[in-house]
Order: sequence, then structure tokens, then C-alpha cells
Amino acid sequence: MDRNKEIGLCLAIVVICVIMILTGLSTNKKNKKDDSKLSIVATTFSCYDFAKQIVGDKANVTLLMDPGADTHSYEPTASDLIKIKNADIFIYLGGEIEPWSDKVLESDTIDKEKTTIIKVTDCIDLIEKVEVDGAEKEEEEEDGAFDEHIWSSPANAIKMMDYICEKISVLDEENREYYKENSNKYIVQIKDVQAKIKEIVDNKVRDRLVFGDKMPMQYFLNEYNLKASAAFNGCSTEAEPSAKTITYLINKVKEEKIPVILYIELSTGKTAKSIADESGAKTAQIQTLHNISKDDFNNGETYVSLMNKNLDVLKEALQ
Repeated sequence: MDRNKEIGLCLAIVVICVIMILTGLSTNKKNKKDDSKLSIVATTFSCYDFAKQIVGDKANVTLLMDPGADTHSYEPTASDLIKIKNADIFIYLGGEIEPWSDKVLESDTIDKEKTTIIKVTDCIDLIEKVEVDGAEKEEEEEDGAFDEHIWSSPANAIKMMDYICEKISVLDEENREYYKENSNKYIVQIKDVQAKIKEIVDNKVRDRLVFGDKMPMQYFLNEYNLKASAAFNGCSTEAEPSAKTITYLINKVKEEKIPVILYIELSTGKTAKSIADESGAKTAQIQTLHNISKDDFNNGETYVSLMNKNLDVLKEALQ
């Protein structure tokens, strides 16, 4: 986290503490005998969607980050911190993808006697960040840093569903069976898309995906034993790759006769188009579910529906 962002976050935390004092907001744990629903705040779309599918109409789930926002440049505002502070459950990932989270959780912003904290990466065996073939080298690249883009693997998504369901059920035992039933139904849908992807991979002609963009899908690649080349790694905040990187990817596409250059959601696709124009390939968007567009969010798209949209893209890219 850069110095300006760190100062801004500290100021926001101070504002929240002042508001808490002036308004006398209660820090008592919610009395589950009343009729009010659980309030759940999730930092990222996958966690938001999984929680929403689990709780159905028994709780209110809020996506902390606005649809269409960049995950890696997001910093919570004072109003965001109030949402976290007032939540019964706060679901987050942490690590490099959410560098602000530790500072918030270490502050007095959140009363941990009132708010249940669910760190979803705790249920996954995290892998260290790997050097993506062709990607720009980062100036401040850390050795031993972990990759938190866990949701890109359907196998991990299933683990996340089970973990979130159990944590919510501990707080709301009365609805445990309802939550478990909803979770199992959604896991069936995830397993369905997981099997469809496997069928595509089993019939592949090539095993490399090329991203003219960030490549935040290492867990997906590991699950299906695929390779990738990309302009940037998964957490890069860079906007333009160097001419050297572009040239490398163009040559890679030509050498391996790659038919499709991928770009991720919320991206302009400009770099992918440049590579495609010079190599004779075409471009296609792949949903990595970092975040979701405003239109997709308003249209009720889910993790499963967006992963299903990737099927035709993957089939064409691997054929």
C-alpha cells in the first residue's frame, strides 16, 4: 500500500472512531431472538455471491466494493468502514489483494465481539505467486508473496462455499439446515460448470492461454493443468506493457498458433487487440470475477452464470 493511500485509510479510521463516540453506536452482539436479519458485508464479488446464495432471504448481503471498481486499487471510504463496523459478519480475503484489510482489522473500527470475521483464504492452501510467462516485471515484486485469487478454481469455490456456510451457521444455528441446503444446491451448479470445463480441457488441441492483460487465474490453471502467457501478473496495477512484452507475446502467439488473445472483465482490451492485430489472432473477454460490471450486477449475474459464459471462450482458445 503506498504512503498516500495508507494516510487516507488512517484518516478514514479516525473518522469512524469519532462517529462511533458521537453517535454512541451499540457494540453489543446482535440478539438473535429478534426478527432482524443478519447483516453481511463481503469485500469481493465471489464472496458476496457465495454468501448471497447461502443465506437466501434470511440475511442481507452487501458487496463492499462498487461493481465496476478495480479490486487492486480499491481503498475503503469512511462510509465503507461504517458498513463493516455495523455488519454482523464481515467476509474478506486479505493479503496483497486487500492490503488495507489488516490495518482496518487491527484498529478499533470493528468490534470483534459484535462482528464475526470470516477470512476465506483460511480454507484454501494458498500458492506462492508465480512468475507469469512474458509478464512485465514489477518494481516492488515480493518474494514469497501468496496469490489470493482463489475463486478462479471451481474446486476452491466449492471449499469457499462450505467454509462460508459453516461460519454463518455458527452465528445463526436456527437456520443451519436452510443454509446447508442452499449451499449444496449451488455447489451442484459449480460442479456442473467444473465438469464442462474439464470436458473442454480433455479435448484441447493446445494447453496455453494468452492474456493481453492481467492473468489472475493461476488456481484455475493449476486445477486444469494449463499454461499461460500474459502482459501482466494477476495483481499488477500497470496500465501499459512495454514494447518488449508486446513483441514477446506476439511471437509466442505466432509460434504456437494461438487463436484467441484474452482480456479480462472491466478491461478495455487495448493490449489484447494490439497483439491480435499483429499476430492474426482474435480477441475475447474472459470472466475472472475480480469484480463484476455494473450492468452484470444489475442483471443478477452470478459466479456460476459468469463462469458458464467462459465455456465458449475457453473452447475456442484451446482448440
